[in-house]
Amino acid sequence: MNRNARIICVFVLLLITAFSATTYYGYDYMTGLKDKLESLTIEYNGLYNETSVMGLRKQVFEDAFRELDKFKVGIGESVAFYSEAQQAIRRGGARVLSNSPNEPKGGRRSMKMSFSGDYYSIMKALAELRGLTNVVRVVTLNLASTNPDVHVNSEIKADVLLEALSY
Repeated sequence: MNRNARIICVFVLLLITAFSATTYYGYDYMTGLKDKLESLTIEYNGLYNETSVMGLRKQVFEDAFRELDKFKVGIGESVAFYSEAQQAIRRGGARVLSNSPNEPKGGRRSMKMSFSGDYYSIMKALAELRGLTNVVRVVTLNLASTNPDVHVNSEIKADVLLEALSY
């Protein structure tokens, strides 16, 4: 064989080797991507199912509030709601600092209230609100420490906006 034929044979052999290596590594890369696609598909399906369940829960929650909105406030002009709310806060172990009724809007009565206590008394006070004869919704809740020193367990001041609903 002459020299040119050998060079061509070596060149063809190199091309075949390069093509084979590229095909092998490409196939290996595609197999890895296929495995990753399968795992991501499984993860996607799980997250989709969780999202669907959360969407259904959200819908039930919104439906419940729509039903509550249908009910009119039944507390009349009396101050029973305000008194009951204060007593519930005290039963929880917190101190009522201030309260003020708001003008009724949309047929609902609401009040702003500030109270303070340690963490557990604040939580108990909020739990006591659930036991009132009127249905009470906490519209806003702001918590702040009364002591800026974070290393000391201090009282917490709670500012709430309560809204009364009734059956």
